[in-house]
Amino acid sequence: MLERGSFYLAACSGKPEGGIYRFLTDDKGMIRQTGFTHIDNASWMSFSPCGKYLYSTCTIGGEGGAAAFSVSENGDLILLNKLPSCGKSACYISPAPDNSFVYCANYVTGNLAEYSVAADGSLKKMTQLIAHEGKGPNKSRQEGPHVHYVKFTPDNKFLLAIDLGIDALKLYPFVQGKGIDRTGVRTFPVTPAGSGPRHVVFTRSGNRVYLVNELENTVMFYHYRDGTFMHVQTLSALPRNVSYFTKASAIRLSPDERFLFASNRGFDSIAVFGLAEDGTMSLSDMVLSGGSSPRDIQFLPDGRTFAACNEFSDTVFLYDYDALPGKLTPNGGKIEGLPRPLAICWN
Repeated sequence: MLERGSFYLAACSGKPEGGIYRFLTDDKGMIRQTGFTHIDNASWMSFSPCGKYLYSTCTIGGEGGAAAFSVSENGDLILLNKLPSCGKSACYISPAPDNSFVYCANYVTGNLAEYSVAADGSLKKMTQLIAHEGKGPNKSRQEGPHVHYVKFTPDNKFLLAIDLGIDALKLYPFVQGKGIDRTGVRTFPVTPAGSGPRHVVFTRSGNRVYLVNELENTVMFYHYRDGTFMHVQTLSALPRNVSYFTKASAIRLSPDERFLFASNRGFDSIAVFGLAEDGTMSLSDMVLSGGSSPRDIQFLPDGRTFAACNEFSDTVFLYDYDALPGKLTPNGGKIEGLPRPLAICWN
């Protein structure tokens, strides 16, 4: 049985040391490596709903791909198979609520792939390839569509695809046994144009959602209900005097959902927002990430340790988390020597 406190970390590299690392956090907050599985250029991971399988982005022959692993009782990953994603820069992967399909976002080519899943958890075949169309006002970053996120809404009715290149949230209805219905897609523009939406996080209630915009370095609060988004609030994730180039990246909620965290790359930092009872945000703190370009940020399984994956300094910087004030304090811990740590995942 997978040890309590285990988590996985994707190191995005085609070198032998690139792949998915497994770590264990003990009751004292000490971290040690317990496993490693090589795979080329893993950038994101997601568990199946049952926890028996792990899906990862990868590259196959230099192009985008998706990989399926079974998770052994001790947490080792056993590669089941890999399939091309028919695009470039596969950047996000997510299974359907019943694990009948898996979805993969291709950033550079602006399309998303749907795979049917076999009984053993492997990827059976690609069943759909959906290409977005359009562009945004940022000529260097929005010359075309760039799908950056694919995950199901908490009501399990829609696959949410976030497209940075066209400033849009797209909801694809999910049909049991058939996959997503591209003809019934609902599109919600993110304004102002040029925001560059990247990732979201939903509250457990399922009716509040927070969106991080990479290009404008902002966080937006929406109400969600029955396939509809209603914008409520927008705040900057940066201090007022930052004038040089920077871009936002990851967004996470605290376990008690009283605080929200967003990472900035360039001004390498983590913005901390307090959340009021009605879900509105207020900036409460700003801490440095302890390295260069915090791509992902995440609580570790103990809920008391917070981590920042600094992709360009090959380090994962660790903090103690004080839940009452929502305070992150560097604890001196650091995971080093991983090539381009990009994402943290645990079940």
